[in-house]
Amino acid sequence: MAIPYENHIWKSILVISLGLLFNSCQSDNTVLSANFVQDFENPPSAYKPMPFWHMNGELTTQGIQKQMKDAKELAGFSGISVLPLAPKKNGKPGTMPKFLTPQYINRFQDVLNTAEELDMQVILYDDNDFPSGMAGGKMGELFPQHTMKRLDKVEKLANGPSNFKDKIPNGKLLSTVAMNPKTLERIVLNDYIKNGILVWKVPKGSWKIMYFTLVKDSYHKAFPVVDYMDTTAVREMISMTYDVYKENFGSYFGNTIKMTFFDDVGFWKHPRTWTGLFNDKFEEVNGYDPKPWYPALWYNIGPETEAVRHAFFNTRAELLAEGFPKLVGEWTKKNGLKDTGHPPGNYDPTPIDMNADIFKFYRHTAIPLTDAIIGYQFGQNGHKLISSAADYYDKPVVATEIYGAYKEKTFDSLMLYRSAMDLFSRGVNFVIPHGMWYNPDQVYISPLVSPYSEKLAPALPDYSNFVGRSCMLLQGGKRVANIGVLYPFEELAGWYRFEDPKNPRQGFFISPETNYQEISGLLTNDLRQDFTFIHPEYFLDSKYEIANGSVLLNNHENKQKYDALILTGCKIISLKTLEKIKKFYDKGGLVISAGQLPFKSSEMGQDEKVKALILEIFNINPEVSAITEIHVSDNTSGGEAIHIPNPNEKNLSEALKTHVVSDVEFSPKPVLSSELGKFNYIHKIKEGKDIYFFSNSSDDLIETEVTLKGKLDLYQANPHSGKIMRLDNTSHFKINNNIFTKGKLTLKPVSTTFWVSNQNSK
Repeated sequence: MAIPYENHIWKSILVISLGLLFNSCQSDNTVLSANFVQDFENPPSAYKPMPFWHMNGELTTQGIQKQMKDAKELAGFSGISVLPLAPKKNGKPGTMPKFLTPQYINRFQDVLNTAEELDMQVILYDDNDFPSGMAGGKMGELFPQHTMKRLDKVEKLANGPSNFKDKIPNGKLLSTVAMNPKTLERIVLNDYIKNGILVWKVPKGSWKIMYFTLVKDSYHKAFPVVDYMDTTAVREMISMTYDVYKENFGSYFGNTIKMTFFDDVGFWKHPRTWTGLFNDKFEEVNGYDPKPWYPALWYNIGPETEAVRHAFFNTRAELLAEGFPKLVGEWTKKNGLKDTGHPPGNYDPTPIDMNADIFKFYRHTAIPLTDAIIGYQFGQNGHKLISSAADYYDKPVVATEIYGAYKEKTFDSLMLYRSAMDLFSRGVNFVIPHGMWYNPDQVYISPLVSPYSEKLAPALPDYSNFVGRSCMLLQGGKRVANIGVLYPFEELAGWYRFEDPKNPRQGFFISPETNYQEISGLLTNDLRQDFTFIHPEYFLDSKYEIANGSVLLNNHENKQKYDALILTGCKIISLKTLEKIKKFYDKGGLVISAGQLPFKSSEMGQDEKVKALILEIFNINPEVSAITEIHVSDNTSGGEAIHIPNPNEKNLSEALKTHVVSDVEFSPKPVLSSELGKFNYIHKIKEGKDIYFFSNSSDDLIETEVTLKGKLDLYQANPHSGKIMRLDNTSHFKINNNIFTKGKLTLKPVSTTFWVSNQNSK
């Protein structure tokens, strides 16, 4: 029988007494501290939800005071993110007074005064509506030369031999190339242009003459946005927004205001976003002139196509990462703040036309954030990309903007929990609900998550405490995941081309071989084995150390150890990355190929070396498409390479078991009756404690036995109630010199629990 902790003022004395009562022969270090118990029951406000507050109407001092008071006292929110809005064409009001006018500054002062009185925090949203970078319209008004640009291709046909004369199109000319579609011969024509006129003697044959020009782009919101990849442009934007807030409210930085938020910084509705210094950056990154290669962005140009596309899109990823996110991150750090925010499509199958490279995007951001919007479970297999990026950078907090654009009619109080617990199991530990509205009768992005929602209001206080307790335990520490999955950036970049008629929509144009998100789902939802995505370029860092049979991620805090590497389906890979994978295999590691084996290199001219290495590791010719059977190779060091042409739950599980001792295992394995909801877990080690979070977002009752690696003295902490009790009826056993702990887990529908053990009780 479990004995709950009572809520007494003498909790510290009671904890010691209960510890002795549970097991008089155990030392006190098996007992959870009184501070831990008390904080779990009454979580500190910093861990509770801080929703967007859409300011759709005329702000008044009284209205601000009342709504913030209700947000705290009726909903349990510990802070808000003031989100100014631009007026909509359909008559829906924006924020009044106008963004960053003196009158608006006065109302924002009211927000800060009220926050101080109520002991709330304010997240500084950095613009007027979204995406960030509009500066409330001033960017387009004052610095039109610094707004977003796009790459256009203007194409003419010419048959030779003949003389060709043409006026070059408007815009900044980045390259002019003639290409013979049959032979794929290319000729750079820039030197044949004088005074804006191209004069060229066309050789024999049919030729496409292509001008690649940089032009000012249109915009999809109220105002033009900044050129995110141009540091001069971004600095001008910062001076018109961030610096204005600092000038007026700098004394609140680090206390009432601790965070900033940027929104949708990337390429949504602008897949051909480009910038003026692109060619210079390309040559710096890749070591050669890009002008002859521009046709590869639209056409197949021969064997170099994939490597060249990778070079182009990797360059764009570097430009974006070192543009807006870096400068904003540096500004916030300098001013004692932490920045969070997101690009568009951060969970989508391809980043190429949405955010360039989700790992690189978050290089300089203090708190990576996943934008969990559109609908329940949308993009779910991709959310691990953001937490994996945070793992690599050793960033302890991973945020989510959650619930935006869920349908109001189908959104209920249970959905508050379903979405949040699924994300907690995927590494999220800070919640920004979407959200509150100043005028709750004119919500135009549902749902209303507010004390003024008749449907949700009764559930919000308990929900806020649930989020607070969960985030308190999940922030920081190191996550235990013994599987590394290579993020197939080279495949995504090498495959992508502009304006392909088969492109279904932004974020979804991937090769038939690409299956990394399906593997993500198999591991998380079916095998229930936690993993971390590894960026192939970052894998080359010394931070990833090859040990005997393992890969070590040597962070200061979030250290991880992978006993298996999974290579998902792809035709393209970096030769250098593959060489390090081979080193892992040679030192006794398990390498699993789940899908198509690569045979092309993202480095130009290295395809044959890639094929040779794949043959060495897997003993398979990767260009043979008829392989359907699982193939196993090994070496004298104990390394094993398993090729699974058609991965599924059964064969992937069997392959992993050859080298991987499960950190967490369930028996019987829960099988859910529908696709609504998931059963997941996450294991973290933090402040000398093993912390296991089990989540059941489904409508099924879960009853299973859980086997944990290690000898653990466990407590069950319920984030819904705040109660902690000793987990009795556990047992310990040993297999092959490994000690395990077994306990029974029961989870009601849409519920979670933590199991907690002091590490020094092992």
